[in-house]
Amino acid sequence: MKYYCSICKGELKEQSAKLPCSFCNKEEEADWVCSNNHFQCEVCRVAEPAEIILRVTNSNLSTNPFVIANLIMHHPTFRNHGAEHHLIVAPAVLTALNNASVISVPKNRIKTALKRTLEIPYGTCGSRGDCGASVGAGVATSIITRATYRSDKERSLVLKATGLALIDLAEKPGPRCCKQSVYSAIESVLKLLNSKGIISYSIPNFKCEFKDMDGCKKELCSYYAI
Repeated sequence: MKYYCSICKGELKEQSAKLPCSFCNKEEEADWVCSNNHFQCEVCRVAEPAEIILRVTNSNLSTNPFVIANLIMHHPTFRNHGAEHHLIVAPAVLTALNNASVISVPKNRIKTALKRTLEIPYGTCGSRGDCGASVGAGVATSIITRATYRSDKERSLVLKATGLALIDLAEKPGPRCCKQSVYSAIESVLKLLNSKGIISYSIPNFKCEFKDMDGCKKELCSYYAI
């Protein structure tokens, strides 16, 4: 039986070597490695979505939120589509901006972001019009601006962040795609924060790495890359 890498889909080969985990960077003895040297430590291999997000954001040094989001979505516990995608947006944005020294985000605030999106059910985009990934844009804005329900301008900006993310997603054709929703929300919140002078950050280039999955909208999606 052949086994394949969850990150690059390359065939895994039996190999004895000490390698850093592709998710948390912890070095461990590897038994199976792909041709690109991707490797999952035992803890990351069995981690649930919230745990793998914490492990990735705690160790990843990328200043590109799309790179962080893509890595998380390559973890086996992230399906093609599912409510676990609601958790990604705020941690990816906060971690990338912190790594770029654009903002300072204490590690415990990533846990706060996860708590605020953890209970959003799957399919709410179609049943009540509040995509969980878009809500993640509001969560990121709330944490950055330290907004509460008693805030004035900060509260308004949080509402606007979620609203604009929803509008951006609504203007994209086709049925749901949770990968697209994540990309759209990240891009939308970064544009808003830049426009308000809250951050000064050049939005990096990126591409969708899941074009072969079932349900891909292909050319209908602005993030589709051949």
